[in-house]
Amino acid sequence: MTLLDKYLIKKFLYILIFAIITFVIIFLVVDLIENIDKFIDHNVTFFTVLIYYLYYIPYIISLTLPVSILLSCLFSLGNMSQNNEIVAQKSAGISLYRLFTPLFIIGFFISIVAGIFNETVVPWTNQQRFDIYRYQVKRDPRNLSQNRNNIYIQDIPNRKVTIAFFNGKHNEALNVSLQYFDGYNLIKRIDAKKMIWIDETWQLINVIQRSFKNTQEVITNYDTLLVNDLLFEPENLLELQKKPEEMSYFELKKFIVEMTRIGAEVRKWILELYLKISYPFANFIIILFGAPLAAQKRRSGTAVGIGISLLVCFIYFIFIRTGQVLGHQGYLSTWF
Repeated sequence: MTLLDKYLIKKFLYILIFAIITFVIIFLVVDLIENIDKFIDHNVTFFTVLIYYLYYIPYIISLTLPVSILLSCLFSLGNMSQNNEIVAQKSAGISLYRLFTPLFIIGFFISIVAGIFNETVVPWTNQQRFDIYRYQVKRDPRNLSQNRNNIYIQDIPNRKVTIAFFNGKHNEALNVSLQYFDGYNLIKRIDAKKMIWIDETWQLINVIQRSFKNTQEVITNYDTLLVNDLLFEPENLLELQKKPEEMSYFELKKFIVEMTRIGAEVRKWILELYLKISYPFANFIIILFGAPLAAQKRRSGTAVGIGISLLVCFIYFIFIRTGQVLGHQGYLSTWF
C-alpha cells in the first residue's frame, strides 16, 4: 500500500463515517418527532425510548450505507479532482484504474461485512424494536395476527408439519401434511384437507395416510383422525413461524429445501434468498458508478457529478425492485 493509497482511504473512510453518523442522527430526529406524541400518550419511559432507538440504529446504517458510500466516494475523489491531485497523479504515470483500486477493495470488503451484518445484527435488532413498539408503545395484545400462511414446524426430530393456511380465530388449518422420517427416509405421510383444534387435541378431516416400507406404499383413507401427540397448540402457530423474508440466509435456504420436498411453490423464497446476496453488493456496485464520475473535473464542481451519480443509483435500485416484482410473478428467472 502506497502513501497515496493511505491518503485516499483515510479521506474516504473519514467522509463515510461522517455521512453514516449524519444519516443516523437525521433518521432518529425525524422518527422521534413523528412518534413523540405516541410516547407521551402511552407514558413510555425515557429508558424504553432510548432502547427503542438503539435498536433502530443498525437498520438505519444498513438502509443508508449505499448512499453514504456514494457520497464518500464522490466527495473524496471529487475534492481531489478539483484540487488537481488526480491530474498530478496521472501526470506521474498513475492510471485511474490504479487510483481506484483501494476504493474497489474497500467497497468489496464493505459489501461482505454488510451482508453478514444484515444477516445477524439487523434482523435481531429489528425484531426487538418492533416488539417494543407493538407491545410497549401501541399496547397491542400479543397474538394480534389471526391468520398465518405457509407454516413449517418440526415439533419432534423425526416429524415435520407443514400448514398452508391457519385461521387463528377458528383454530382451523387447511392443507396439512405430517411427515415422519427415519433418518433421511420418509416412512409415513399424513395429508389432510383440514385440521381443527377440538377438546385440547388436533383432529384431522378428510385424511390420506401413506406408509412406505421396502419400496411398498400402503394408502389408508380416514374421514377423521385424532392426533394426540402433536406438541403445538393454536397459539404456537401464531407465534413460532417466521416469515421467510425475516429469516437469515441459511434459515431461508433450509426452509426452501423443506418446502421443495413437500412440493410447495418456492419461487418467491428463492428470489429472496438470492436478494440476500445481491443487495449487499450494491455498496460495491455504487462505487463503480460513482468513482469515474467523481474523478472528472468539471467547471460546475462536484454538484453535477453528484446529481448524475444519485440518478444512476436511483435507477439501479428501481431495477432491483422491479426485478424483484417480476421474479415473484414469474416473468423473470429468480437468478436473473
